[in-house]
Amino acid sequence: MEGFGCSPIKRVRELGLHSKKDNSSKNKPNNIISRMKINNINQHDPYLPAKAELPSILIGIMLGDGCLFRSSPTSNVRFEMSLGQKYEDFALFIGTLFKEYISNPVKALEIKGKNKIYTNYRLKTKSLPMFVQYYEMFYEFDKDLNKIKKIIPINIGELMNPIILAYLIMTDGNFDKGRKRVRIYTNSYSKKEVEILAKAINTKFNIYVGVLHDRRNQWILTIGAKNLDLLRDIVSKHFHNSMLYRIGL
Repeated sequence: MEGFGCSPIKRVRELGLHSKKDNSSKNKPNNIISRMKINNINQHDPYLPAKAELPSILIGIMLGDGCLFRSSPTSNVRFEMSLGQKYEDFALFIGTLFKEYISNPVKALEIKGKNKIYTNYRLKTKSLPMFVQYYEMFYEFDKDLNKIKKIIPINIGELMNPIILAYLIMTDGNFDKGRKRVRIYTNSYSKKEVEILAKAINTKFNIYVGVLHDRRNQWILTIGAKNLDLLRDIVSKHFHNSMLYRIGL
């Protein structure tokens, strides 16, 4: 049965065809970061973020390649994420952050490609009510497409902080060595949504963010060399060591 949300193992952000609107999926301009109740994260490990940072981490991942899955409009929601074989350390790190909410550890799955077999690392939490509010932020019914799609929350300007930006870049960013710039691959979002995200970053951090046409009707964000040092100062302390190359470190 297809659910409401997306399947990261297929590397897509949208899934599910529905004939009726899911009215539960609405953006709510609220203090959602402070309302999420996170407990029992390992507070004794100095290499792990503080438990109060987990809501921002989730939002940053969801802006990137994270997914939320809902089996019906009234069910609880689970968080899912899939990473390629080069990202085992980062996948295990994310699994540690969410360990209180998963029944099984991060799994290594073999994915058959056309000419070779790939390894993906998949994290899947339990379906819990605490994730419902995030589902309502990130998914809405598109009546033109007749399906649920992932969106950028309209209140991302209120939510934006260094942790969110760091995890967005870690999951969807890339460093262009030739031009010394960071690119963020927001291809699956509309141009208007990408512009809203660019404005949120610019307003919060005074970093110029370009909205660049990538291909077809797809748009990405770029942060150029002039703002690179400022960007690194803002986000590097929130990066996992294995992902620092995405800001050229």
